[in-house]
Amino acid sequence: MRAARVAGVLILGGAALAGITACVPSGLHGTSQQQEKSNLDLQRESALTYRNEWQPNVEKIRFKRDGDRPGLGASWRVNAVATVDGRDYEVIISPDLGPAFVGGTGKPPEAPTPYTRQPLTVIYSDGTSEVIE
Repeated sequence: MRAARVAGVLILGGAALAGITACVPSGLHGTSQQQEKSNLDLQRESALTYRNEWQPNVEKIRFKRDGDRPGLGASWRVNAVATVDGRDYEVIISPDLGPAFVGGTGKPPEAPTPYTRQPLTVIYSDGTSEVIE
């Protein structure tokens, strides 16, 4: 009887451990919508989010490198140079977060009101480019 209890506890413990460890990799490395997108897709989405939500008068965005997730649970982000009114601004942008301005004053340029939407030139980290109307 005692041996059956010990065996039952070991089986239940092993099953629980297997269930827990099986969930961890899928929780950390599961297929989220962003993980399925390519780096260039995320760069394009970041450029559009930056223009549409933060800086409507941006003329050009040049990505300096591939983007990444800097830590567990962190949002994907990428370093870029945004040209606004002929001036370059170092930014870190993401499809999910507001921009961070690097260097200089650390402040974004003022958006003119009202603004006229203009074409956005996007230069991706692999050297390809496109103009988005």
